[in-house]
Amino acid sequence: MKRWKITALLLCFLLLMSSVCVWADAAGSSIPADRQMERLVDRAGLLTESEEKKLLQKLNEISERQQCDVAIVTVDSLEGKSAKDYADDFYDYNGYGMGAGDDGILLLIAMNSRDWAVSTYGFGIRAFTDAGQDYIMDQVLPDLSDGDYAEAFSGFADLCSDFLAQARSGKAYDVGNMPKKPLSLLWIPGALGIGAAIALIILQVMKSSLKTVTMKQDADQYIRPGSMVLSKKQDRFMYSHVSKTEIPRDTGSSGGGSSTHTSSSGRSHGGSSGKF
Repeated sequence: MKRWKITALLLCFLLLMSSVCVWADAAGSSIPADRQMERLVDRAGLLTESEEKKLLQKLNEISERQQCDVAIVTVDSLEGKSAKDYADDFYDYNGYGMGAGDDGILLLIAMNSRDWAVSTYGFGIRAFTDAGQDYIMDQVLPDLSDGDYAEAFSGFADLCSDFLAQARSGKAYDVGNMPKKPLSLLWIPGALGIGAAIALIILQVMKSSLKTVTMKQDADQYIRPGSMVLSKKQDRFMYSHVSKTEIPRDTGSSGGGSSTHTSSSGRSHGGSSGKF
């Protein structure tokens, strides 16, 4: 009788452990209600401690002010996934996103393969259109390629702040409505050189205009003004010509907006990816 009780207890224990394992597996594949990690996860070790602290403060401030998560994640390996899938899964299964719509944007950097990916969700899909993501990454990629990661990530955060503010105003940055790109410092020497050349030409013209006493080549220069009076004047209209050019209408064929795809969790994400 005693042996039977021990066997029953062992079976109950095994059933309990099996239930715990099943629950753990289910929990690992579910989407958490709250964010599980910081908005900056530097697993590849690209930033110094001071750079990481400063950047995390910026990401937190922007996210709270705009009520939309702005996150940056660096890893060494994509673990067999595509950069897009890795970014989507990291966003979903770590509970990123603010508000009822889980609004946010995440930038993923994978060092071994030199991949980058952007994943957007909720309001982030509206705020960061396909053209907007292209614009942002065009600004960020030069610093990424040069290994200036702190500058690249800080620039990404600042641009996200600007894009979110623009989207909150009712008209997100998109095709035909993009911010002006900053002028390169290389233009400064060129502009100074052009300015100096124009100034030199003006001075030469002014100098030559001072030489007014010159020899006249014919008598026309000596005719007294007003000495010749016309006795009859007449205006006669000959013909007119009007040239018309049709201005093509904007049919909206230039595209715009955000394309979406379905992640492994079944949710619709926006985003883009590439190499650096």
